[in-house]
Amino acid sequence: MNSFFGKTSFDTSNRDQMEVSPVYRQSDDSEQDRPAHPQVFLTGEAQKSDHLRAGPCVDFPVSVVLPAGGTGERTGLQTPKQFCPFLGRPLISYTIESFERVSWIQTIMVVVAKENIGFMMDIVQQFQHNKVRVVPGGSTRHRSICNGVMALGEEVVREQEKPAASSRPKVVIIHDAVRPFVDEDFLHKIAVAAKKQGAAGAIRPLVSTVIATTSEGYLDHSLERAKYRASEMPQGFRYDVIYQAYQRCTESDLEFGTECLHLALQYSGINAKLIDGPPTLWK
Repeated sequence: MNSFFGKTSFDTSNRDQMEVSPVYRQSDDSEQDRPAHPQVFLTGEAQKSDHLRAGPCVDFPVSVVLPAGGTGERTGLQTPKQFCPFLGRPLISYTIESFERVSWIQTIMVVVAKENIGFMMDIVQQFQHNKVRVVPGGSTRHRSICNGVMALGEEVVREQEKPAASSRPKVVIIHDAVRPFVDEDFLHKIAVAAKKQGAAGAIRPLVSTVIATTSEGYLDHSLERAKYRASEMPQGFRYDVIYQAYQRCTESDLEFGTECLHLALQYSGINAKLIDGPPTLWK
């Protein structure tokens, strides 16, 4: 297999076989020495032998959906930012690793554009991401997340003769592929709150004043910053809540929407618990 870095070409000899099914698997059980947290890469600290740090656990199944279908259009990059190299690895690999090291995370559903499935599979294989499933994304963020959520249910259908609701994750955590600094304790707060409330999301204080403009390009009014918060990731949902929301939402929601918590409120009647997140939730 060609290395992901230093080359723009990839070994495509086996991709026809991989693309037979809409969900791809990486089942290699081998492990390699990997830092326990993305911050290790910034400080140069040596890896601990046990990369699964002892921490708070949950007694219900939790899976993750990572939408990674962006094309880099807003940043002007030729390479989508989730695939940009950082210290010898693509950014998305660090994000995946942050979830893989959490023992109670079962499956990480990575959703990428169809044309990048081969790239993503190369990353999965090269960096031995053993909890990852790869599913084709849609033309918008909500369509990609919807594909990932639905694929978690399809996993049950494929692996058993009859779908069993008990085998589906109780909670789904949705996160951005380009936010690598994932704190396990905060994930635990989101997962527990999502199970109890039905939905939960990270928030951060606004750092800039938000203003509204007129159609002619003049100042209309500004918002009182103290009353508002920035919606961040991760967000967590009971599986049935987010599944129902995507089943009921409109084509307009799928095409132009970005806020999953709003879908849960509008289509599942669930008012999310909002939790103050750490300052590392930037992207």
